[in-house]
Amino acid sequence: MEADESEMDWAARKTAKELREAREAAEAMEKSKRDARLKDEGGIKLFKELRAWMEGQAKSYSSQIPTKAFEVGGIEPFGGPDAHHFFKVSSTNRERLPMTISYRAAPLYEITVDCGPGPKRRYVLSIGDNGNVFFETPKRQSKTIEELGSELLDLWKGAPI
Repeated sequence: MEADESEMDWAARKTAKELREAREAAEAMEKSKRDARLKDEGGIKLFKELRAWMEGQAKSYSSQIPTKAFEVGGIEPFGGPDAHHFFKVSSTNRERLPMTISYRAAPLYEITVDCGPGPKRRYVLSIGDNGNVFFETPKRQSKTIEELGSELLDLWKGAPI
């Protein structure tokens, strides 16, 4: 009789473990699908918000200090093996090199920033526990659109001419 109980205890334990693992795998798969959908929908939307925020800053700054005016170009697609969308920030008097901000969707989901000599900056698209989409630094610091935009404009303004 004891052999049957120990066998059932093992079977019950084994069954519970396998059911739990199957449930966790299904939940992970569902979360992965949800995150991919959120990134597909939210990434380009955030990129457009970043561009719009920067354009607003350019208009405000340029109206106050016309000699230091800058402009933000429209979002353009770039095809080929490295397909992405990008826009440029440039000074209206061409006193400094333009800054190019690119967004690559799947599989990278990242923004790459190039403003002349030096390394490019990268910001990866992430999903919070609450389902919010945001960009974060390589050190995993989340950035709002305003924080990211300010950081990029400061980087561009501080870059060698």
